[in-house]
Amino acid sequence: MQGLFVKSPILKIALGILGALGCIILLGLVLATENVRMADQTDNWAAREIENGAILFANNCANCHGPDGKGLLGVAPALNSHYFFTDTGRLADVGYLGSLESYVRLTVAAGRPSKANSQWAKKMTTWGSQFGGPLRGDQVVEVTKYVMNFRGAALAQTPEEDPFQPFLDVKKPVGEQSLAVLMGAEPAAPAEAAPAAEGGVRAPADLFTAMACVACHNLDLPQDASNRGPVGPNMGNLAESAANRVSGMTAEEYVYQSITEPGAYVVEGYVTGIMLQDFTTKMSEEEIRGLVAWLLDPNR
Repeated sequence: MQGLFVKSPILKIALGILGALGCIILLGLVLATENVRMADQTDNWAAREIENGAILFANNCANCHGPDGKGLLGVAPALNSHYFFTDTGRLADVGYLGSLESYVRLTVAAGRPSKANSQWAKKMTTWGSQFGGPLRGDQVVEVTKYVMNFRGAALAQTPEEDPFQPFLDVKKPVGEQSLAVLMGAEPAAPAEAAPAAEGGVRAPADLFTAMACVACHNLDLPQDASNRGPVGPNMGNLAESAANRVSGMTAEEYVYQSITEPGAYVVEGYVTGIMLQDFTTKMSEEEIRGLVAWLLDPNR
């Protein structure tokens, strides 16, 4: 131990100075890399928020807004949309002066409970716990971050690719709520209703599209344990499956009830309330019967 003892005062001072310089250099290296480390950590947490938001969106939002956020015709609006992310688009239509992110966050948290007569089949639920919903504040933020993550892909959409569906409850005319108009195109003329077939009865195939059934049901794919429709059951094998859905009901009776009373029976694994509830006011009895027969026809 005596060999390690430094007797020279000058050597002690020199060693102290070297030690202090070493600490200063080490501290400088830490400070030089700290901003990079903090930026990486911030990106890491942001990515986690988006990942968590993706799970929450898939479990709670995709049934209405679609698994890719592009909306379902007549069910819920598109979020993964160029028009939605454009400053002169959706925010301008509703007169909202804040940021799109705050608009999305407030909509997720509070929902749209007052819009009882909305054009959409499903009313926007209140999700934030502060308003009585099931999601914590951090989960509302995560869903918001996930929706905002659509921005890059959405802004790359062309007018033909943009899935935005015009809203009926804003002052801007439906024909002007489009990316093409924002880019300088002339507003589309109001669409004229397709002429009815002889006798005033519309064709079943036209009704399937006009009533937004096509947004949730695939006519070609079969519905089975390994191949389930993401929002509504596939209808490729409806003639066979419908007869076994509800005990005591024929296939015709089951499909008829599904159209006229959508909530009477919901196939296991699907969410109630997504189907429009007012088909009987939009189609005549003859049209509904014709649609039932067409859906059950394997040669449709």
